[in-house]
Amino acid sequence: MRYSQHYLRQFTEQVFLKAGLSPREATCSAENLLTAELRGHGSHGLSRLRTYAKRVTTGVVAAGVEPQIESETGGSLLINGRNAMGAAVGTYAMEKCIAKARRHGSCFAAVGGGNHFGIAAYYTMKAAEAGMIGLAMSNAPASIVPTGGMAPMLGTNPLSIAIPAGARAPLVLDMASSVVAQGKVILALKEGASSIPEGWAVDQRGIPTTDPAEAMRGAMLPFGGPKGYALALIIDILCSSLSGALSSPNIRSYWKDFERPQDLGFFMGVWDISSFLPLAVFEQRTAALLDEMKSCPPAPGVEEVLIPGELEHRHSEAAKTQGILLPDAVVEDLNCLANDFGIAPPAALEHAEVA
Repeated sequence: MRYSQHYLRQFTEQVFLKAGLSPREATCSAENLLTAELRGHGSHGLSRLRTYAKRVTTGVVAAGVEPQIESETGGSLLINGRNAMGAAVGTYAMEKCIAKARRHGSCFAAVGGGNHFGIAAYYTMKAAEAGMIGLAMSNAPASIVPTGGMAPMLGTNPLSIAIPAGARAPLVLDMASSVVAQGKVILALKEGASSIPEGWAVDQRGIPTTDPAEAMRGAMLPFGGPKGYALALIIDILCSSLSGALSSPNIRSYWKDFERPQDLGFFMGVWDISSFLPLAVFEQRTAALLDEMKSCPPAPGVEEVLIPGELEHRHSEAAKTQGILLPDAVVEDLNCLANDFGIAPPAALEHAEVA
């Protein structure tokens, strides 16, 4: 069934408010989840709402807490997230970076004391909307094997970069260090899938598996072998060593541990393009390069060459008018949350309605 993004956002904010978050925290967290749904990444969308709410109501995530700047210069920030909701902390850090970049040309923030921050593109797109280049990354609980190993040691450590391109949609890279985000395996399990594609994961013995349950007991594979391993390791260093957050091997499970804080680390950055050259000139050059990429003849069996983030942008534009399609398992979660918190569940769209 399809649902209006507006009603889903209102419902999600209500859940977060009932769970105990402040209005600002509830808004940031709801917008992050809906951004994931609009862009077609349900693994980081409303399938996580029930777990997010549980982490707040059990007290493992602190509610109503403001992040704290521990030190700063013109172009840097060290932020203590104080175990607040990840999306609220990430939004705070990105907005501070954007403000400083306007004055100093660029700014980078190392953030400790964080929690799962949702879809990374949510933050970098804020920078692109401000006419800047945005960078965001986070570490995560160990779930991928280092090249040559058989035990999970690093997180799926996501990375996003967004670049404005004038009249074009911005280029948006949003990727895990693993072949795919572990959330896709978890969503496959929730939907009752019996298999996942080859090359995603290994079992506990380090043998490739297509069984999602075995994959969760085993580990994810880094994308590109040693390249993905190296990138995941570098992200972990930037997110933990700079901020004082825990490193991937020591981070507690988001899904299973409801007693101890995660203490994730984020690393975010912003470059103000206008400190280098006029924004319009940069956007014209970038759009021209993207046009060249689009002009490349597609390989046999391929419809077109795509720009990073192009499919997600199309999905978002369609979902805004046609509604967001939710799997039955996620709809069941939303209905359970509505019952738990005494609020009305979101109603599915009728065929004639506009989302």
